[in-house]
Amino acid sequence: MEPFILAFIAIGLLVILVFIIYLVDRVNAIEKETRQFSRSLKGPQEARALGPFAGFTSKKLWDAMTGRIPEGMDPSVIAEVRERYEPVLQKHIEAVFQEGVKDGQRGMSGDPKNTKLIASLHGPIESWLPSAQVNTIYKCGLDSLESPSTQWDGLRDALDEAAQTLYAMALLTLRQAPSSTLMPQAVVDAPEVAVLPPAAQ
Repeated sequence: MEPFILAFIAIGLLVILVFIIYLVDRVNAIEKETRQFSRSLKGPQEARALGPFAGFTSKKLWDAMTGRIPEGMDPSVIAEVRERYEPVLQKHIEAVFQEGVKDGQRGMSGDPKNTKLIASLHGPIESWLPSAQVNTIYKCGLDSLESPSTQWDGLRDALDEAAQTLYAMALLTLRQAPSSTLMPQAVVDAPEVAVLPPAAQ
């Protein structure tokens, strides 16, 4: 009888030990999930507290918009920043083009910078764009003074292609070609149509 009781006690202790191990494991798992959830809530709040562009500026802003997102950054925050970034990109393109126009008016040619301070609804932001597209847009503005508007087709294509490339890299949709406002088509007056008198009866 005594061995039976000892065996029963041993089994009971083993069951209790397994149950304790299970409870400890569950508590650790719940604690880990709670920490992850807390971080997921805290991350977007901290990013938004840094301002409308989540603290990004210049090339870091461009990198974030083109998919090089910092580790741990919530995708929803990047999506919000990208919406605010679209008018910044548009204004940056226009500013580079106008810089080329102004330099052309002065009879000079310079090297456009990648970075510009752009005014936005959320305050000024330093914006950065790749050299290849910046140089193309600048040259379109510069060259627009050397030829009549009736011969701008090639420049319009180059300007729109550079803008389309930038928008695609930033995962944005180009809704309106910049040439439509920066290099509008010349309005050609329709030829007058002579009105013949009615035939004699």
